[in-house]
Amino acid sequence: MTTQNQAGYKPLYFSFLAGLCGNATFATLTTSEVSFSIFPLIALVLVAYNWYQVYMTSAIESHISKSSLGLFVIGVLTYTTFVRIEYPELGSNFLPLMLVLGLSVWVAKTVGVFARKEQA
Repeated sequence: MTTQNQAGYKPLYFSFLAGLCGNATFATLTTSEVSFSIFPLIALVLVAYNWYQVYMTSAIESHISKSSLGLFVIGVLTYTTFVRIEYPELGSNFLPLMLVLGLSVWVAKTVGVFARKEQA
């Protein structure tokens, strides 16, 4: 009998949101083109708190841990891409987009999206 992962995919969602909110907070504090807003900081605190609660209350499998690191980086690069779309003078989107695509394929493979389903 196998044990079910009680956390499910919550750590993956929280890690993506933490990367997105963390980069949004960093951008509002350091980039003059991005206007200041307190909401990314509030969202980052809430996501970090909930992420910690999931981590403390349930067992997380190793492939979910690896995937959550990848999704954190995807969140960071996604916000970077959005900012660069809005303000093209900040630079090109090519490298962040290619990294997001490559990491997305890796995360999908790690989670098991490409795995063959067993027929009963």
